[in-house]
Amino acid sequence: MKVNQTGHYSRTAVILINMGGPRGLDKVRPFMFNLFNDRHIMDIPQPVRAFVAQMIVAIRTPNVKHHYSLIGGGSPLMQWTECQASLVEEGLKEQSPRLTAQFAYSYIEPSVATAMAAALESGAERIIAVPLYPYYSISTLGSIYTDLEKARGKYKLGDNLKIIRPFYDDPLFIEGIIESLQGALRQIDLSRPFYVQFSAHALPQSFIAKGDPYRMQVERTVAVLLERFPVENHTLSFQSKIGPVAWMKPSTIETVQRLGREGVKQLVVMPLGFVCDHIETLYELDIELAGIARKAGIEKFARGGVFNDHPKFISLLKSLIEEQM
Repeated sequence: MKVNQTGHYSRTAVILINMGGPRGLDKVRPFMFNLFNDRHIMDIPQPVRAFVAQMIVAIRTPNVKHHYSLIGGGSPLMQWTECQASLVEEGLKEQSPRLTAQFAYSYIEPSVATAMAAALESGAERIIAVPLYPYYSISTLGSIYTDLEKARGKYKLGDNLKIIRPFYDDPLFIEGIIESLQGALRQIDLSRPFYVQFSAHALPQSFIAKGDPYRMQVERTVAVLLERFPVENHTLSFQSKIGPVAWMKPSTIETVQRLGREGVKQLVVMPLGFVCDHIETLYELDIELAGIARKAGIEKFARGGVFNDHPKFISLLKSLIEEQM
């Protein structure tokens, strides 16, 4: 921990950053508008981007509200992010008694700008930003980095703003996924054939064509994981496609349908890159994909858990923060 000129340990604010989500059904529309109005998501100029975002939201809101209604009426992502912040602060307090851990979101309040202003007003001398995305994409970390650099300039933070690195092949990240996968494998009959399907969020193919490293980093996670925990029958697919543009393939839904046609009867789906449960795990995988699997003839469907408050993930966050201290 850095010591300031008065001889006291400096006040450090850790800010965990995630995308956010609607806290209730009445918040679905504004959340979705903020998401699609991000230039890192749709790289078209204003006011055209806002107009297109409004059109997308008008079309998609009824279905998305219904999906949220099936998982409790809102996203649990914020609950888990705030829990992670609390556990990180608790875990670092002994060695860093003046450290506080807070949270911020890309598309709801508190925003990155709001959280950083609050941290500085409360006396923080140094900020460590912790984006909760293991993989770099312009649409996720690119957007967060833009917000952070704006704040660095506005508040003249210089080197007093630190940003943790993407952690897609960090040993603790890999160990945590393996533990979750092992838990899912306990739900099936290991004496019979089974398949493991890794599922990550898709991106428009145009992002990858422009050099976005996202797919390469996801594939690196799978390669390192399989070195540590070999699985004979496995595949990688990509979920959450929306709209008419070309997206990364193979799609998670089409892969499940293919595996069913090929006679697979036991399937474990292991999500990658989601560090908190939200609509893409609780609805897309647990409800939608499970139903598609049943229709495809898959008799046993199990889904690996995401991190939430998993001790390995909290240890990973602590180690990444300690690197910056």
